[in-house]
Amino acid sequence: MDTTSTGNAINTNDTPTLPALEVVNLQPDGLLPVKYLFSDLEIQITTPWSQLPPSGTSDWITFVWDVKGAAGDEFLTVELKGPITDADFPYSIFISSDYFQTSATVEIFYRIRNEFSDSQVYETSFTRTIIIDKNPPGAGQVLNPAKFLINPITESALSNQLSVEVEVPGDYLDRKTGDTVLCFLRGSDTPPTGLDIHRQAFAPISGPMIVNIPVAEIRKFAGFPILYLFYKLRDRAGNTSGNSLVGYVPIDLTAPPANLSMPEVPAYDSDLLVNRADARAVVSVRVRQYDNAMPDDQCVVEWDGSLLPAVPVNTLPLTVPVPWSVLIAKGANLRRIIDLPVRYYIRRAGDTGQGVRSRPKQVTVDMTIAGQENPLAPALLNSQLALVNIQGQVSNVPNVLDSRDSVGPVRAYFTLFDKPVEGQKVNLFWPGQAAPVATYTVKLNDQAGAVVEFDNPIPWPVIQAAGSNSTTLVYYQTDNGVNQQSSPDQIVAVNLITPVVYSKPSFPQSFPHPSRFLNCETQPPIWQVVNVVVNPAPNVLAPGDLVVLTWQGFRRYLNEDAILSTAHTMSHVWQAGETSHTFQITDYENLIKPLRDYSAGSAKYSVVRNGVEIGYSDTKYVPIDRKNGAGGFCGPSGTGSE
Repeated sequence: MDTTSTGNAINTNDTPTLPALEVVNLQPDGLLPVKYLFSDLEIQITTPWSQLPPSGTSDWITFVWDVKGAAGDEFLTVELKGPITDADFPYSIFISSDYFQTSATVEIFYRIRNEFSDSQVYETSFTRTIIIDKNPPGAGQVLNPAKFLINPITESALSNQLSVEVEVPGDYLDRKTGDTVLCFLRGSDTPPTGLDIHRQAFAPISGPMIVNIPVAEIRKFAGFPILYLFYKLRDRAGNTSGNSLVGYVPIDLTAPPANLSMPEVPAYDSDLLVNRADARAVVSVRVRQYDNAMPDDQCVVEWDGSLLPAVPVNTLPLTVPVPWSVLIAKGANLRRIIDLPVRYYIRRAGDTGQGVRSRPKQVTVDMTIAGQENPLAPALLNSQLALVNIQGQVSNVPNVLDSRDSVGPVRAYFTLFDKPVEGQKVNLFWPGQAAPVATYTVKLNDQAGAVVEFDNPIPWPVIQAAGSNSTTLVYYQTDNGVNQQSSPDQIVAVNLITPVVYSKPSFPQSFPHPSRFLNCETQPPIWQVVNVVVNPAPNVLAPGDLVVLTWQGFRRYLNEDAILSTAHTMSHVWQAGETSHTFQITDYENLIKPLRDYSAGSAKYSVVRNGVEIGYSDTKYVPIDRKNGAGGFCGPSGTGSE
């Protein structure tokens, strides 16, 4: 690409056929903001023309700069060597900032010549207007002072106000639509050097300009006898005037809150960490003191960008609790957050702004856990965790232990929680033990849902120390080194008492028979009732003991070919003064009738005290034969075949 500058006068009879070029950062009305006048300006031809140059040929673009009130110039010519295609658009050129030294209104357009840079045959684009404005509002004149429309400013005057009206004279030179007033409040009449406290734009180009200064900004100067105001003017291009003459007004306001102490977070100050244990005990922000407190002051705590509801400052120090939803609002339950900002604001009654802000305190918050999230977080008990299972070496029944298991330690296993991470720990707790009785450390390839066994079994002395209990509550805690979660309690029946072997039950109806049979001659008839007597002598049962009798029938005596359908249990609560108890089997059809020719019945019982089995009897067998001498079978309908 070759570029040359030219100075040829343009032909004013050109008829435009090409789209206007685009000027980067140009406002819709053609205004070019001042901040873009100090560097080269990018212009773009966005649409290709009808005949682009093929390979071996060139087109020439000539740009015309037509300043209003002066003759236009072809100020830049660019050679476009072919081949040029649609893919080369938009096509950008940069205009030197030297063209923007003075204010002007410029029409800019371009011409396309084929093959020769001085060809008299060309296409012309529509124009694009550029307004260059480098003159600030007021054109350098001294700006008259603003006037407060409330004078003096007192507490009563501000009691129902959100803002204070200030009149800025609008008769300055070169006033334009969109001019903005920038206001500066001061406690003295020295000119400002910092940022404005309020700005307001105006569409009219005549008349006074009423600026509304927020009351919150006014109150920052409570305690000063005089409030001073300077203003500057800025137009839409960004040109800014110098300071105005100073305006002022007497003020009589209560001094604002000052010297706010840094917020305290007791949960963090104790160990430099806020975790779930702190959340369960309540995380709070403490405001120790500040100057110029008023009875109706309110405090707004900000925790990591979340504003809590305002609370009245009834007394100092003030403690404001932080709810769980705010503690985890920015993801503290998913990752550790370091240098989390905590601050507070003191707000006067009726103040709609934030108020006076304290210095921030930075804390570290970590609410992460091992395992799935607790729907009732931050509660320690998580019902989503699986129960632990306990199993002895001999009894081998999950969650039931008895004295036989004393031969060695006890196994414990559970279903692994969601998203296990290597190194996380699971600690098992047994009643009466402050320290964990078993631990599991998550391994590298562990998967959620897998059943895993604790790394160490539970020593039998731990079981012994807690004693017998039919409802021993056992649980575990997940631990990621910061926070813990407890599983629901598993109920383990523990019976450490050496079981008592009681006397066998008896069948008194069989006593008259020389071989102790129950047969067709037995009285009362066996199709009416079979009596089973429990007499624990020489042992004695206590009132409230539960006696559970188990009946079982067999096809052949003694205990051959059990008839499963005849299995039956009965229970009785031992009463005061009882020495024996008779169980009655009366279900003939199901329990007695299947016993026919030299069959047998059996009975045994166990004794349960306070939910724990304390003893049992051995099994007593009784021959049962319902076959008579004629070959038939006796029953409630007499003797006959079956």
